Amino acid sequence: MILDKIENVKRYFKAPIFREIFQKLEDFDLNTPNGIYKTHDLYYFKVMSYETQIFPKIIESHEKEVDIQILFSGKEKIKIYQKQDVTVLKEYDVETDCQFYVELNTPISELTLEPDFMAVFFPNDIHGPLYAHDNQVSKIKKIVIKIDETLFSQ
Repeated sequence: MILDKIENVKRYFKAPIFREIFQKLEDFDLNTPNGIYKTHDLYYFKVMSYETQIFPKIIESHEKEVDIQILFSGKEKIKIYQKQDVTVLKEYDVETDCQFYVELNTPISELTLEPDFMAVFFPNDIHGPLYAHDNQVSKIKKIVIKIDETLFSQ
């Protein structure tokens, strides 16, 4: 997992394909309609808007894709869990590349995502998004870049 400013992407993503990905990211902004934008076989962009919650129910991990989560507006708290802190709610689904969990223990950590920052979740990083920052429910606009993990071994 990584939390850093977007301006530091070159520290983490060095392969030429990442220059392409982050250049295409510039085509998206607060006014981009929600939806899935597939521009390549090994990555795509998912734009969404939602209200954060005090007690969200989603805790997830992925096996094949790396998530790069970026907010266009608002603030969102994301909780980070260790394997022993959760139990499987819904087994891994290959179609959605998602496994869902239920919390058993408190998270090991949490982060606050806000515009100009990125949170990167690698396969098997268990994370719980949608939490209201400072318990203040707000509407956010977010983009998630879903990248096939094989691009990280090039």
